[in-house]
Amino acid sequence: MITLDDLEIIKSALECDIIRQKQNEKADHPAFKKWLADTEKLHKKVSNEIITRKAKIKILEKMKF
Repeated sequence: MITLDDLEIIKSALECDIIRQKQNEKADHPAFKKWLADTEKLHKKVSNEIITRKAKIKILEKMKF
């Protein structure tokens, strides 16, 4: 199972990749645009998973009290 820390690392790597893709000289090439769109879509999924997991952790912590 992927841990929350693993997801944070993946998110950071995806953010760096998105920046590099946008700065690439071939950024206007259709294949690059597709890859960028796929990367941004994955980044959104990972970000949403992080938010969901953190919310679950907070809820569980509040239930302990």
